[in-house]
Amino acid sequence: MDSGLQIIVNVLPGMLQYVPMTLVYTLAPSIIAAILAVFICQARLRGTGVVYWLVSLFVSFFRGTPQLVQLFLILYGLPRLLLIIGIDINDWSAGTFYIIATTLNLSCFVAEAYRGGYLAMDYRQIEAGYSIGFSRLQCFFHVIVPGTLQNAVLNLKNLSIDVLKGASLAYTIGAIEVMGYADRMIGLNSGVGRLWVLGVAAV
Repeated sequence: MDSGLQIIVNVLPGMLQYVPMTLVYTLAPSIIAAILAVFICQARLRGTGVVYWLVSLFVSFFRGTPQLVQLFLILYGLPRLLLIIGIDINDWSAGTFYIIATTLNLSCFVAEAYRGGYLAMDYRQIEAGYSIGFSRLQCFFHVIVPGTLQNAVLNLKNLSIDVLKGASLAYTIGAIEVMGYADRMIGLNSGVGRLWVLGVAAV
């Protein structure tokens, strides 16, 4: 059998076992961040005083520092911080800390995408909603949300791709997913078949 094909046959079954974890590391942060970003966006648009500045600082930190740094801060800093108030999370898995860190990071970027989408709307659309008798809640769901998402869809699509690619960072703290497994197999084989293994992982 061709050596390249043999490598694929050897690594594919093991790699498929980690596909569900890769999906979890991608979908869980995406869903939670999409919801959390709504509140962050609201605070950035409507917040005043201390709330506005705290949220702005939060967003600036997570958008302005490397995700890997944030990951290690959450992994090592959060358990110690919570232990001060009597909450012990040291037995949580590395994957859980990855999801927390990625969710916080992604929520800031999604919030800014929402904010940009909202500010790009023609305010007359909102006024038109109120003029036909919509309540604030109806106007939010029937006018603001569709208009904001329409303007933000390209940014959101790019962010969804980034979070999928970023799942490989989970391996740096011991949470194995597809790319982490591929890297492990490359190491065990002393680099032999690197391109084949990475090619299978990419597919």
